[in-house]
Amino acid sequence: MAKTSATPASSALANDLNRVCEALEERYGRRKTAKTNDFIEALVYQILELGAAEKAARDALKRIRDEYVDWNDMRVATVRELEDVLGAKYYRVREKAEDLKHLLADLYTAFRKMDLADLLNAEGIETLRALPETTLIRKDMVERALLMVLEVKVYPCDEDQFKLLKFLGGVPKPLTMQQGVKKIEETLDTDGMLRLSRGVREHMHVIHNAGESEPQFVNFQWAGKADPLGMDKSKKKK
Repeated sequence: MAKTSATPASSALANDLNRVCEALEERYGRRKTAKTNDFIEALVYQILELGAAEKAARDALKRIRDEYVDWNDMRVATVRELEDVLGAKYYRVREKAEDLKHLLADLYTAFRKMDLADLLNAEGIETLRALPETTLIRKDMVERALLMVLEVKVYPCDEDQFKLLKFLGGVPKPLTMQQGVKKIEETLDTDGMLRLSRGVREHMHVIHNAGESEPQFVNFQWAGKADPLGMDKSKKKK
């Protein structure tokens, strides 16, 4: 997960990041990175996989690909039609269908087209990274898509996710978000950043669904399970 030939400081950071990543994967599972050369597919898959089983998410993506000619064809589908494609038993199916509808609408509003292949270059990357400034598409989702598609050296993260990572001991508490993200990008390879960001994002999803605004232990709402990081034990001792 971490780079080799690291300095002692970066080795310590790599160990901390690995420890947090593996703890999150103990709860949320380790998944094979979904490689693609399609930026929109990378965004769509992030919506599908959050909170859902891996096989269910991959199967849903296949059904979408089979159902629609292209992303523009899917864009004009109704939320109800998207629900039908995902399936009534899909995790939070109505919410997922609405999120997909909003995503594609935002992309069309931003670019007036649904084929973004010509933006997958050095100049276009900056245009894509500006999406959160003009749309409701999340910054971490855009960065994760760029990491998946082009292996752009950027750690996908928002303020809440960084706060959680710091709480779990992944990065030193004195670091600002800008400093911490830069350190992560210098320490982890592409696969490592994708693994870590997914685990953090899944845990934030659980925390937000519970109506909490502050970071929580890895075993938060994980019925009867011990915290892989042992943080709950240290709190009980105090």
